[in-house]
Amino acid sequence: MRTRILPVSKSSIQEACQILLAGELVAFPTETVYGLGGLGLSSAAVLKIFEAKGRPSTDPLILHLSSSDLAQVVSDGILASPIPKIAQTLAQRFWPGPLTLVLAKGPRVPTEVTSGLETVAVRCPSDPSASLLLKNLGQPLAAPSANRFGRISPTDASAVLAELEGKIPLILDGGPCTNGIESTVLSLSESKPVILRPGSIDSQTLSSFLKMDVPIRNSSGNSQSPSPAPGMLDHHYSPMTPLYLCPSPIKNFSGPFEFITYADHSISQKPNIHVLTNDQQGSTAAKNLYRTLRNADTRGSSAILIDPIPNSSWAAALSDRLHRASTGTAVWSDGQWQLLPRVRR
Repeated sequence: MRTRILPVSKSSIQEACQILLAGELVAFPTETVYGLGGLGLSSAAVLKIFEAKGRPSTDPLILHLSSSDLAQVVSDGILASPIPKIAQTLAQRFWPGPLTLVLAKGPRVPTEVTSGLETVAVRCPSDPSASLLLKNLGQPLAAPSANRFGRISPTDASAVLAELEGKIPLILDGGPCTNGIESTVLSLSESKPVILRPGSIDSQTLSSFLKMDVPIRNSSGNSQSPSPAPGMLDHHYSPMTPLYLCPSPIKNFSGPFEFITYADHSISQKPNIHVLTNDQQGSTAAKNLYRTLRNADTRGSSAILIDPIPNSSWAAALSDRLHRASTGTAVWSDGQWQLLPRVRR
């Protein structure tokens, strides 16, 4: 299969809709990462997503919606009635945007989307290209990140091509993603709201808005049993090169490694030193994270070492992604780097 990249336009959106309605897949930009889209209410199309990614069937998908009107989503058979009032309140405040809600699924949602669970993850993206595609298509898209399963999520069209060339017919190029990491996943299917995957809408923001504590559930699933939400597997978002987390800022740049730092260094002209952000902003670090990991991964070094994550409202999300992507920790001791394997949860 030949994979084409087309810039987002009226004609390319129309072509994408034709491809999708024929049961094929299209990669498209969102504000978080590029998604691999297929008709969300078609079992056959959803199965093609799992096949293209090499994704286990126990890892559920997110349905992307064209509207934040949850009453209409219920009417369309995507969510079960009644919708919790808290869900309507959250959708009115944070949609369109990078917040995914886990709710009881409606009768039209295929079991392949939910990995057999009675809940479904839904969100309404704010990216203009994604919104235009969904509105023209007129139905939800199931869309995990547009990469091979477990690998680094793509934040531009070239990264999608590197991952899925020959596996899908079309990539819509809407430029770099503005957020750079996946959405916050909030479960509303329990007695109290709980964050299953942290993202740019952090726990403090949700707690303040809802006037209640909204904790993050630090848990990891495995590919043997269904995960309650996407992105919760123990090893995920990973470069091919082993990634090691440093407990203190990197000061020694010796060894056959790639180094990712949160600040510029006088020796940063060296090709194996990658500056994640010069402005110390968590949002910049998030936007650059996957691209920087991908760049470091292409250089063929024996390991990638990365600075500790600075405090910000993005810290929980960045920590989650890097922990799941990591092989272990790196400690400078006795004049050399000690690479220690991660203890699995």
